Amino acid sequence: MNLYKKNYEIIADELRRILEAGLIKPGEKLDSIDQLAAQYRVGRSTVREALSHLKALGLVESRQGGGTYVKKPGPRPQAVLDSLQTSNAELIEVLQVRKIIEVGAAELAANYRTEDDVKELGKIIEQMRNAVGNEDISQIYETNFHLAIAKASGNKMLESMMTHISSAIHRTIQDSRRLWLYSGKDTAGKLFEEHRRLFEAIRDRDPQAAAATMTRHLAQAESALQR
Repeated sequence: MNLYKKNYEIIADELRRILEAGLIKPGEKLDSIDQLAAQYRVGRSTVREALSHLKALGLVESRQGGGTYVKKPGPRPQAVLDSLQTSNAELIEVLQVRKIIEVGAAELAANYRTEDDVKELGKIIEQMRNAVGNEDISQIYETNFHLAIAKASGNKMLESMMTHISSAIHRTIQDSRRLWLYSGKDTAGKLFEEHRRLFEAIRDRDPQAAAATMTRHLAQAESALQR
């Protein structure tokens, strides 16, 4: 056990090993938050953070009606994903793909989002608001927010593409946020406000504002990595 890891990271690593070993099969339901909290002797909030981390990596999903399930694997360019390292050049390539996909996803989400989508996005925005100042969990919630936008687009193929590159997306979010905050160009509060505006554009069915906000957000991320 790595003593330098936070509790949620330790639990997320343990659950990931269980999933990778096939002890819980794709499509099967994980134990409840209360059961996991009792099993690992931690608080429910720690378990929720661990599950959010696994969701950001595309390993599990929450389903309507409650519960967390192991995601079923789909076709994915595994060789490409496995070859991605954390160099800026490769992360910029991921960002270029994200711009192509996510600007359109935001526009579609503003047009086709359901009330359930708005509730899910609103819940993540509240999580992001409460996590301002805690970078580790903020990065996870931001990843989940972008994946939720793809889901709100109503386009299953687009949602699947985003899910399959979620690990690479998470790395670009980690690195660009660190560079933003280190350079002093933005504060954690400003980054949250940018996502809040994106949520409001989707909630208010304003596709032009949603696309423009997403374009600006990803351009800033690319600029941070290029610096």
